[in-house]
Amino acid sequence: MDLDREEVGTQLDEIDAALTSAERADDDREVARLLAAGAHAALRRGDVPRARGFADRAARGSFRHRTAQLDAMRAQTFAATATGDLEAALHQTIKARAMARDLGRTGELAEQSCALAAIQLALGAPAEARSCADAALAAITAAGDRVDATAALATLCRAGADAELGDLDGAVTRLDAVELAPLPVATRVDVACALAFWLLERGAAGDSRRAEALAADALAAADRVGDHHRRTALHACLGRAAARRGDDDLARTHLERARRSADRAEAAAVLLLALATAEVLPADDGNRHVVLASARTRILRTAARREDPRAFCAGVRLHRRLLELTGGVPADLPGAS
Repeated sequence: MDLDREEVGTQLDEIDAALTSAERADDDREVARLLAAGAHAALRRGDVPRARGFADRAARGSFRHRTAQLDAMRAQTFAATATGDLEAALHQTIKARAMARDLGRTGELAEQSCALAAIQLALGAPAEARSCADAALAAITAAGDRVDATAALATLCRAGADAELGDLDGAVTRLDAVELAPLPVATRVDVACALAFWLLERGAAGDSRRAEALAADALAAADRVGDHHRRTALHACLGRAAARRGDDDLARTHLERARRSADRAEAAAVLLLALATAEVLPADDGNRHVVLASARTRILRTAARREDPRAFCAGVRLHRRLLELTGGVPADLPGAS
Protein backbone atom coordinates (compact mmCIF):
# COMPACT_ATOMS: atom_id res chain seq x y z
CA MET A 1 0.00 0.00 0.00
CA ASP A 2 1.22 3.48 -0.94
CA LEU A 3 1.04 5.81 2.06
CA ASP A 4 2.66 8.77 0.31
CA ARG A 5 -0.63 10.56 -0.33
CA GLU A 6 -1.07 13.60 1.87
CA GLU A 7 -4.87 13.76 2.16
CA VAL A 8 -5.07 12.67 5.77
CA GLY A 9 -8.68 11.52 5.83
CA THR A 10 -8.23 9.41 2.68
CA GLN A 11 -5.04 7.95 4.06
CA LEU A 12 -6.81 6.87 7.25
CA ASP A 13 -9.57 5.14 5.29
CA GLU A 14 -7.03 3.30 3.16
CA ILE A 15 -5.07 2.23 6.23
CA ASP A 16 -8.16 0.68 7.81
CA ALA A 17 -8.84 -1.35 4.66
CA ALA A 18 -5.22 -2.41 4.27
CA LEU A 19 -5.02 -3.47 7.91
CA THR A 20 -7.82 -5.96 7.42
CA SER A 21 -5.98 -7.54 4.47
CA ALA A 22 -2.64 -7.64 6.30
CA GLU A 23 -4.18 -9.25 9.38
CA ARG A 24 -5.85 -11.92 7.24
CA ALA A 25 -2.50 -12.66 5.61
CA ASP A 26 -0.81 -12.82 9.03
CA ASP A 27 1.77 -10.32 7.82
CA ASP A 28 2.89 -8.87 11.13
CA ARG A 29 5.44 -6.49 9.59
CA GLU A 30 2.79 -4.92 7.37
CA VAL A 31 0.28 -4.80 10.22
CA ALA A 32 2.75 -2.96 12.46
CA ARG A 33 3.75 -0.58 9.67
CA LEU A 34 0.12 0.27 9.04
CA LEU A 35 -0.60 0.74 12.74
CA ALA A 36 2.27 3.24 12.98
CA ALA A 37 1.12 5.02 9.83
CA GLY A 38 -2.45 5.08 11.14
CA ALA A 39 -1.48 6.49 14.53
CA HIS A 40 0.56 9.22 12.84
CA ALA A 41 -2.23 10.09 10.40
CA ALA A 42 -4.74 10.22 13.27
CA LEU A 43 -2.37 12.52 15.19
CA ARG A 44 -2.22 14.88 12.22
CA ARG A 45 -5.99 14.70 11.77
CA GLY A 46 -6.52 15.67 15.40
CA ASP A 47 -8.37 12.41 16.07
CA VAL A 48 -7.02 11.37 19.48
CA PRO A 49 -9.41 8.42 20.02
CA ARG A 50 -8.45 6.94 16.67
CA ALA A 51 -4.75 7.38 17.38
CA ARG A 52 -5.25 5.65 20.71
CA GLY A 53 -7.11 2.84 18.95
CA PHE A 54 -4.17 2.14 16.64
CA ALA A 55 -1.81 2.24 19.61
CA ASP A 56 -3.94 -0.17 21.64
CA ARG A 57 -3.92 -2.65 18.75
CA ALA A 58 -0.13 -2.29 18.56
CA ALA A 59 0.22 -2.86 22.32
CA ARG A 60 -1.94 -5.99 22.19
CA GLY A 61 -0.24 -7.43 19.14
CA SER A 62 2.24 -10.29 19.19
CA PHE A 63 4.84 -9.30 16.63
CA ARG A 64 7.43 -11.87 15.60
CA HIS A 65 9.83 -9.66 13.67
CA ARG A 66 11.90 -6.95 15.32
CA THR A 67 11.09 -4.44 12.60
CA ALA A 68 7.42 -5.02 13.38
CA GLN A 69 8.10 -4.52 17.09
CA LEU A 70 9.77 -1.21 16.25
CA ASP A 71 6.78 0.00 14.26
CA ALA A 72 4.45 -1.09 17.07
CA MET A 73 6.44 1.14 19.44
CA ARG A 74 6.16 4.01 16.96
CA ALA A 75 2.38 3.64 16.90
CA GLN A 76 2.26 3.90 20.67
CA THR A 77 4.54 6.93 20.64
CA PHE A 78 2.35 8.81 18.17
CA ALA A 79 -0.72 8.13 20.30
CA ALA A 80 1.04 9.22 23.49
CA THR A 81 2.08 12.43 21.73
CA ALA A 82 -1.50 13.03 20.64
CA THR A 83 -2.74 12.74 24.22
CA GLY A 84 0.10 14.80 25.70
CA ASP A 85 1.44 11.86 27.74
CA LEU A 86 5.07 12.93 27.53
CA GLU A 87 6.38 10.30 29.93
CA ALA A 88 4.87 7.44 27.93
CA ALA A 89 6.11 8.98 24.68
CA LEU A 90 9.60 9.38 26.16
CA HIS A 91 9.68 5.76 27.35
CA GLN A 92 8.55 4.34 24.00
CA THR A 93 10.87 6.58 22.00
CA ILE A 94 13.94 5.63 24.02
CA LYS A 95 13.17 1.96 23.37
CA ALA A 96 12.45 2.58 19.70
CA ARG A 97 15.69 4.50 19.19
CA ALA A 98 17.71 1.73 20.82
CA MET A 99 16.05 -0.87 18.61
CA ALA A 100 16.61 1.22 15.48
CA ARG A 101 20.29 1.44 16.38
CA ASP A 102 20.49 -2.34 16.91
CA LEU A 103 18.78 -2.98 13.57
CA GLY A 104 21.09 -0.58 11.76
CA ARG A 105 18.16 1.51 10.51
CA THR A 106 19.90 4.87 10.28
CA GLY A 107 16.89 6.76 8.99
CA GLU A 108 14.74 5.41 11.80
CA LEU A 109 17.48 6.25 14.31
CA ALA A 110 17.41 9.85 13.09
CA GLU A 111 13.61 9.98 13.28
CA GLN A 112 13.55 8.67 16.85
CA SER A 113 16.29 11.12 17.84
CA CYS A 114 14.07 13.92 16.50
CA ALA A 115 11.14 12.59 18.47
CA LEU A 116 13.25 12.50 21.63
CA ALA A 117 14.39 16.07 21.02
CA ALA A 118 10.79 17.25 20.66
CA ILE A 119 9.78 15.53 23.90
CA GLN A 120 12.75 16.98 25.77
CA LEU A 121 11.79 20.45 24.56
CA ALA A 122 8.26 19.93 25.83
CA LEU A 123 9.63 18.81 29.20
CA GLY A 124 11.84 21.89 29.55
CA ALA A 125 15.20 20.22 28.85
CA PRO A 126 16.61 22.17 25.87
CA ALA A 127 20.21 21.07 26.39
CA GLU A 128 19.17 17.42 26.15
CA ALA A 129 16.98 18.29 23.15
CA ARG A 130 19.94 19.92 21.43
CA SER A 131 22.01 16.77 21.92
CA CYS A 132 19.23 14.59 20.44
CA ALA A 133 18.77 16.92 17.47
CA ASP A 134 22.51 16.91 16.80
CA ALA A 135 22.46 13.09 16.94
CA ALA A 136 19.66 13.07 14.37
CA LEU A 137 21.57 15.39 12.05
CA ALA A 138 24.69 13.23 12.43
CA ALA A 139 22.72 10.09 11.56
CA ILE A 140 21.28 11.78 8.47
CA THR A 141 24.76 12.83 7.36
CA ALA A 142 26.06 9.31 7.91
CA ALA A 143 23.23 7.92 5.78
CA GLY A 144 24.12 10.30 2.96
CA ASP A 145 20.75 12.08 2.95
CA ARG A 146 20.83 15.78 2.16
CA VAL A 147 17.34 17.24 2.21
CA ASP A 148 14.39 15.29 3.57
CA ALA A 149 11.60 15.58 6.08
CA THR A 150 13.65 14.09 8.92
CA ALA A 151 16.48 16.56 8.33
CA ALA A 152 13.98 19.42 8.44
CA LEU A 153 12.49 18.13 11.67
CA ALA A 154 15.95 17.72 13.19
CA THR A 155 16.71 21.33 12.25
CA LEU A 156 13.39 22.40 13.76
CA CYS A 157 14.26 20.70 17.05
CA ARG A 158 17.79 22.13 17.04
CA ALA A 159 16.36 25.60 16.45
CA GLY A 160 13.85 25.08 19.25
CA ALA A 161 16.66 24.16 21.61
CA ASP A 162 18.62 27.25 20.56
CA ALA A 163 15.60 29.46 21.17
CA GLU A 164 14.78 27.94 24.55
CA LEU A 165 18.41 28.48 25.57
CA GLY A 166 18.09 32.17 24.66
CA ASP A 167 19.42 32.34 21.10
CA LEU A 168 16.32 33.47 19.20
CA ASP A 169 18.39 34.96 16.38
CA GLY A 170 20.21 31.66 15.86
CA ALA A 171 16.93 29.74 15.95
CA VAL A 172 15.33 31.97 13.31
CA THR A 173 18.44 31.72 11.13
CA ARG A 174 18.37 27.91 11.30
CA LEU A 175 14.69 27.70 10.42
CA ASP A 176 15.09 30.26 7.64
CA ALA A 177 17.62 27.92 6.01
CA VAL A 178 15.06 25.12 5.62
CA GLU A 179 13.66 24.97 2.09
CA LEU A 180 9.94 24.46 2.65
CA ALA A 181 8.69 23.81 -0.89
CA PRO A 182 10.03 20.24 -1.38
CA LEU A 183 8.85 19.01 2.03
CA PRO A 184 5.72 16.95 2.73
CA VAL A 185 2.85 19.14 3.87
CA ALA A 186 2.95 17.97 7.50
CA THR A 187 6.65 18.80 7.81
CA ARG A 188 6.26 22.08 5.96
CA VAL A 189 3.46 23.08 8.32
CA ASP A 190 5.48 22.16 11.42
CA VAL A 191 8.55 24.13 10.32
CA ALA A 192 6.54 27.17 9.22
CA CYS A 193 4.52 27.12 12.44
CA ALA A 194 7.67 27.01 14.58
CA LEU A 195 9.33 29.79 12.60
CA ALA A 196 6.21 31.97 12.88
CA PHE A 197 6.09 31.42 16.64
CA TRP A 198 9.74 32.30 17.18
CA LEU A 199 9.50 35.35 14.91
CA LEU A 200 6.63 36.63 17.04
CA GLU A 201 8.57 35.90 20.21
CA ARG A 202 11.62 37.75 18.89
CA GLY A 203 9.55 40.72 17.70
CA ALA A 204 12.20 42.45 15.59
CA ALA A 205 11.29 44.81 12.76
CA GLY A 206 9.35 42.91 10.10
CA ASP A 207 9.05 39.72 12.18
CA SER A 208 5.31 40.03 12.73
CA ARG A 209 4.50 40.42 9.02
CA ARG A 210 6.76 37.50 8.12
CA ALA A 211 5.11 35.36 10.79
CA GLU A 212 1.67 36.28 9.44
CA ALA A 213 2.61 35.31 5.88
CA LEU A 214 4.19 32.02 6.97
CA ALA A 215 1.23 31.06 9.14
CA ALA A 216 -1.29 31.91 6.41
CA ASP A 217 0.55 29.81 3.81
CA ALA A 218 0.93 26.90 6.23
CA LEU A 219 -2.74 27.03 7.20
CA ALA A 220 -3.81 26.95 3.57
CA ALA A 221 -1.56 23.96 2.87
CA ALA A 222 -2.83 22.11 5.95
CA ASP A 223 -6.46 22.77 5.04
CA ARG A 224 -5.95 21.33 1.56
CA VAL A 225 -4.99 17.93 2.97
CA GLY A 226 -7.12 17.89 6.12
CA ASP A 227 -4.18 18.24 8.52
CA HIS A 228 -5.66 19.71 11.72
CA HIS A 229 -2.68 19.18 14.01
CA ARG A 230 -1.39 22.78 14.03
CA ARG A 231 -4.58 24.72 13.27
CA THR A 232 -4.83 26.27 16.73
CA ALA A 233 -1.16 27.25 16.70
CA LEU A 234 -1.43 28.79 13.25
CA HIS A 235 -4.61 30.76 14.03
CA ALA A 236 -2.98 31.88 17.28
CA CYS A 237 0.01 33.20 15.33
CA LEU A 238 -2.28 34.95 12.86
CA GLY A 239 -4.28 36.51 15.69
CA ARG A 240 -1.17 37.78 17.45
CA ALA A 241 0.23 39.20 14.20
CA ALA A 242 -3.05 40.94 13.33
CA ALA A 243 -3.25 42.47 16.80
CA ARG A 244 0.26 43.85 16.50
CA ARG A 245 -0.59 45.73 13.32
CA GLY A 246 -3.81 47.05 14.83
CA ASP A 247 -6.38 44.93 13.02
CA ASP A 248 -8.42 44.04 16.09
CA ASP A 249 -11.37 42.57 14.17
CA LEU A 250 -9.18 40.11 12.26
CA ALA A 251 -7.26 39.29 15.43
CA ARG A 252 -10.49 38.37 17.22
CA THR A 253 -11.62 36.32 14.22
CA HIS A 254 -8.45 34.24 14.35
CA LEU A 255 -8.75 33.95 18.11
CA GLU A 256 -12.23 32.46 17.72
CA ARG A 257 -11.02 30.09 14.99
CA ALA A 258 -8.16 29.02 17.23
CA ARG A 259 -10.64 28.31 20.01
CA ARG A 260 -12.81 26.19 17.73
CA SER A 261 -9.80 24.17 16.61
CA ALA A 262 -8.33 23.60 20.07
CA ASP A 263 -9.96 20.22 20.65
CA ARG A 264 -8.44 18.81 17.46
CA ALA A 265 -4.88 19.98 17.83
CA GLU A 266 -1.62 19.31 19.59
CA ALA A 267 -1.42 19.08 23.36
CA ALA A 268 -0.09 22.65 23.63
CA ALA A 269 -3.07 24.07 21.74
CA VAL A 270 -4.92 25.44 24.77
CA LEU A 271 -1.79 27.22 25.99
CA LEU A 272 -1.07 28.70 22.56
CA LEU A 273 -4.67 29.91 22.51
CA ALA A 274 -4.16 31.48 25.94
CA LEU A 275 -1.06 33.36 24.79
CA ALA A 276 -2.93 34.71 21.77
CA THR A 277 -5.83 35.70 24.04
CA ALA A 278 -3.42 37.67 26.23
CA GLU A 279 -2.21 39.68 23.23
CA VAL A 280 -5.52 40.13 21.43
CA LEU A 281 -7.94 40.99 24.26
CA PRO A 282 -7.53 44.11 26.43
CA ALA A 283 -6.18 43.74 29.96
CA ASP A 284 -9.57 44.46 31.57
CA ASP A 285 -11.45 41.86 29.53
CA GLY A 286 -13.04 39.22 31.78
CA ASN A 287 -12.58 36.41 29.25
CA ARG A 288 -8.88 37.20 29.08
CA HIS A 289 -8.59 36.82 32.84
CA VAL A 290 -10.47 33.50 32.83
CA VAL A 291 -8.41 32.02 29.97
CA LEU A 292 -5.10 33.03 31.54
CA ALA A 293 -6.09 31.72 34.98
CA SER A 294 -7.13 28.42 33.42
CA ALA A 295 -3.84 28.20 31.54
CA ARG A 296 -1.88 28.81 34.75
CA THR A 297 -3.81 26.07 36.54
CA ARG A 298 -3.25 23.67 33.63
CA ILE A 299 0.50 24.29 33.55
CA LEU A 300 0.97 23.89 37.30
CA ARG A 301 -1.24 20.81 37.49
CA THR A 302 0.70 19.18 34.67
CA ALA A 303 4.01 20.25 36.20
CA ALA A 304 3.15 18.36 39.38
CA ARG A 305 3.23 15.13 37.35
CA ARG A 306 6.63 15.82 35.83
CA GLU A 307 9.94 14.57 37.15
CA ASP A 308 11.26 18.14 37.07
CA PRO A 309 8.35 20.57 37.61
CA ARG A 310 10.62 23.62 37.65
CA ALA A 311 12.14 22.78 34.28
CA PHE A 312 8.69 22.20 32.82
CA CYS A 313 7.53 25.63 34.01
CA ALA A 314 10.66 27.71 33.57
CA GLY A 315 12.42 25.88 30.72
CA VAL A 316 9.59 26.07 28.18
CA ARG A 317 9.10 29.58 26.88
CA LEU A 318 5.36 29.17 26.31
CA HIS A 319 4.82 28.00 29.89
CA ARG A 320 7.10 30.65 31.38
CA ARG A 321 5.43 33.45 29.41
CA LEU A 322 1.97 32.44 30.56
CA LEU A 323 3.05 32.05 34.17
CA GLU A 324 4.72 35.47 34.07
CA LEU A 325 1.43 36.95 32.83
CA THR A 326 -0.38 35.45 35.83
CA GLY A 327 1.91 36.10 38.77
CA GLY A 328 5.20 34.45 37.86
CA VAL A 329 6.77 31.02 38.16
CA PRO A 330 6.17 29.77 41.73
CA ALA A 331 9.33 29.93 43.81
CA ASP A 332 8.61 26.68 45.62
CA LEU A 333 8.55 24.41 42.57
CA PRO A 334 10.84 21.41 43.05
CA GLY A 335 13.58 20.71 40.52
CA ALA A 336 15.37 17.50 39.63
CA SER A 337 18.35 16.89 41.86
